[in-house]
Amino acid sequence: MAASTVRMVFWSLAGGACYYLATQIAWLLCFPDSKVSLFFPPHAVMVSILLLVPTRQWWAFTLAAAGGHFFATQQADWPALYALQCEAFDAVKYLLTAAAIRFFVKAPFHLISLREAVSFVLVAVILVPFVMAFWGATFTVAYRFGADYWIEWLKLGISNGVTTIVLVPVILIGVHQLFAQKKVAWHHLPEAALLAAGLIIVGWFAFMRLSAGPESSPAFLYACIPLLIWAALRFGLGGISASMLVVTAMAIWGTMQGHGPFLAQSPVENALTLQLFLMFAAAPLMLLAVAIEDERRSTVALRASEERMNLTADSAQLAMWDWDLSTGKVLIQDRGRFGFDPNNAIDHSTLSGRVHPDDLCVRAKAITEAMETGSYECEFRTLQPDGSIRWIAARGRRTHVTADGAPPRILGVAWDITQQKQAGEEAQRQREDLVHLSRVATLSALSGSLAHELSQPLTSILSNAQAGQRFMTREPPDYSELPDILEDIVNEDLRAGAIIDRLRTLLRRGQVALQPVNVQEALEDLLRLTRNDLIARQVQVVNLATGALPSAMTDRVQLQQVLLNLILNACDAMETNAPRDRHLTLTASVEQGELRIGVLDCGIGLPDNLESMFQAFHTTKPHGLGMGLSICRTLIGSQGGKLWAERRPERGAAFYVSLPLANPLA
Repeated sequence: MAASTVRMVFWSLAGGACYYLATQIAWLLCFPDSKVSLFFPPHAVMVSILLLVPTRQWWAFTLAAAGGHFFATQQADWPALYALQCEAFDAVKYLLTAAAIRFFVKAPFHLISLREAVSFVLVAVILVPFVMAFWGATFTVAYRFGADYWIEWLKLGISNGVTTIVLVPVILIGVHQLFAQKKVAWHHLPEAALLAAGLIIVGWFAFMRLSAGPESSPAFLYACIPLLIWAALRFGLGGISASMLVVTAMAIWGTMQGHGPFLAQSPVENALTLQLFLMFAAAPLMLLAVAIEDERRSTVALRASEERMNLTADSAQLAMWDWDLSTGKVLIQDRGRFGFDPNNAIDHSTLSGRVHPDDLCVRAKAITEAMETGSYECEFRTLQPDGSIRWIAARGRRTHVTADGAPPRILGVAWDITQQKQAGEEAQRQREDLVHLSRVATLSALSGSLAHELSQPLTSILSNAQAGQRFMTREPPDYSELPDILEDIVNEDLRAGAIIDRLRTLLRRGQVALQPVNVQEALEDLLRLTRNDLIARQVQVVNLATGALPSAMTDRVQLQQVLLNLILNACDAMETNAPRDRHLTLTASVEQGELRIGVLDCGIGLPDNLESMFQAFHTTKPHGLGMGLSICRTLIGSQGGKLWAERRPERGAAFYVSLPLANPLA
């Protein structure tokens, strides 16, 4: 804390010393018979210092500058009261100027934008100096240091404005270059030396060589303008500011020595003419330099942005395209997607010729929507020159008609998603294999009961056939019982065939087909399939899924697989119950526009974290894989339904499956 205070005191005193020296220079450049200087360096020095230090330290530098200036005025025998008014006037003036620049100019001065430069000229060069000149001219005339109020007002305003626009940029950019530690651009030094020599020679001839009189033509005022434009074009704001400082110094020095084109009128008019020349030369050239630098930075930023975009496109293997809707021409950076020349525009019809015929309607619909909504998004297949087919994803956006009448365009990118599509198809096949294996594994648990159920009709068929043989071997043959025997054989065969059909349906592989399904019939088939297993486990089933229920939009086989898994899980959960306490309840109802199926048991209940049961490889069974409920939820979710579990209030668990209705209005 003490060290920072010492540093602030040191630098503020150094600033005060600089202000004192600048004041001595300013007094050498005063108007005839006036306290107003042609060029007032103290103002620019203090504005620059305030812009370089933190705002919280402004008070210290202001006091130091006021002290240095007051000391100088007392050395020059100025009236103390007049000197104090000068201190107040100067302090308010450079504080307002620095505050305005800091408010309107956010970038460092060497990176100032054109908008910020215009704000700098309007506020710091024109508004603040000329507004403050009303105050300065008032006490200057009051103390008889000036005779005409408006002349003093004009001299004060122009003096501070010229100093600000010429000297402040030089100081700020010079300090930046001093501490930036940038490498010297040696290749610019010969050009800079040539420019400096030209300015000195032309300035010496125009402002210091010619004597006052008729031969001092005002045309010489423009002799240095081409060199100043050269500085603005080639060296930016720093170059034009340094060049203007050289021209200003030579013009003021030559005029005060009685040379140059500014001596054709009275002394006051000559001084004002010189100041106006400097201001009107510096302001547009400064804005020109800033505009050129702004454009140069924009060009560099645009080039860098294009390079980044190209790098991104190359890395992501993107093809960028531009479709002119008025001509139908498409310019595409192909990158091998379609096999077109990236440097030549192609017709839209030619591009469409590479699209797979089955996807033309999809792409045309996407283009129509883009014309209406402004956003283009589509996935389609393309036919490659070698006969292969590739999947392409395209995204784009329609531009609007601009003020200059440019036609709308669709700009976008395209990328190859063939591998993603192939990976998706492979993943879908693997999911189908997993679902099928899960279904086979579930049915394997019923193999014993299924064998027992099939043995009954087969045994009956065998018994009836043997009875028929015995009746046929009698003498004479007894044909009276054959019709009944044959009818029993047919019925038992149909019964066995129905069992096999139900088993084959559940074991069948195929595409998922969402269609209206009678859930009651699907449940009854499933109960018939599991009847012997439920009897063997001594589980009593209460089927409440009765009455008129609408059809659900689902896949019958997958629904039966899910319900079969839930029923077997419920039976496992009730294994430790007494045989008379194993009750399985099935429910079905329409709730909230969905068909809800419930499988309720009175077993051991559910874990604390219900969602953990639906995670892959989570199981509570000694020999379980933990995939059943996970697969069931995936199957139901793919059909637009939901599967969840709840704890029953009394005991046990309740699993619910909700499915969309085949007819939502039913």
